Order: sequence, then structure tokens, then C-alpha cells
Amino acid sequence: MSSLGMELKRLRANKKWTQAFAAKEIGIQQSYLSKLENGQSIPSPDVIEKLNVCYHVSIEHFVPNQEKTANLTKKLKWGGILFIIIGILIYLCAMLNIFFPETFFTYQAKNQGFWAINITEIYKGEKYIEGDVIYEIIGQRDVSRIENRILCVSSAVFIFIGILMSVRRVKPLHQKEK
Repeated sequence: MSSLGMELKRLRANKKWTQAFAAKEIGIQQSYLSKLENGQSIPSPDVIEKLNVCYHVSIEHFVPNQEKTANLTKKLKWGGILFIIIGILIYLCAMLNIFFPETFFTYQAKNQGFWAINITEIYKGEKYIEGDVIYEIIGQRDVSRIENRILCVSSAVFIFIGILMSVRRVKPLHQKEK
């Protein structure tokens, strides 16, 4: 139960009013007063004024501030956009192998009936000599490491959370009286 609801029940009990009588005095329906007292609804500014007049007190400090809710909605939106941007950057880094690059170089040696292939992670130039054998590069291959795949999945999670945060709406503070 909200602090507003508890305060409304306390004020009504102090006057020894039934809920039906209090609703009639305030000028609202009993079902609406019940929702206010149980924290299921938040009063509009007009109803707040009626409550103030009827109970001869100021209850504005029990009602959530609309500016705070608007500020929270704005923060959620910008936080979501930030998550989306971070997700896209992580995805690009993973796809371009920026954090975890891995390249293999393939060298081939042909020497009087002797034929050999050497695969290495170290680039040794277009040609290199090892002993009396001359190796020539025949190709290079970029390999995606498991860490890059994990970054891709992480980026999808960041983007998904960002979208959820961006479209999230905080409940409106003032619901109209039925």
C-alpha cells in the first residue's frame, strides 16, 4: 500500500467516516476512493485539491512527483540509447577482430623433390629461409576466436536491453477518475 493510501485511510478513520460517506463528501465515486486508499490509482490534481479541501490538510507530499517520473523516463531512454551504441561498438570490434585477432600464415617450400608446408601465426615476410629451405607465402587466413563469438552474443544482449530500456514507459502519474 502506498503512503498516500495509508494517509487517506488514517484521515478518514480520524473523522470516523465510512468509505461511502467520505467519497460523497470528497465528490468522487466510492470505488475510486477505494483504489486510492489501496494504492491502485494516483489522483489527478483536481482530486488532490478535493481531498485537501475535504480533509483540511495538504496531501501533495504523499503523491509521487510528475517531474521525477518524467526524469526517470528520460534517463531510461538515454540509458537505452547508450546500451544500443555500446552493443553496436562491441559487435563491430568482434566482427573486425579488434580485441582478439588471430591470423595464420601458410608457407610452402619446394626444393628438389622436397615439398613442405609450414603454418604459423607469425608473419615472416614473403619469403624466408629456414636452414637450406626457402619458404614462400601462399596464403593467410583470419580465424575468428571463441572470444569474438562471445562478444557478438554480448553485443546482442546489450542491444536488446537498450531497446527494452528505450521503449519502456513509466506509468502515468495521474489517472483520470472513472
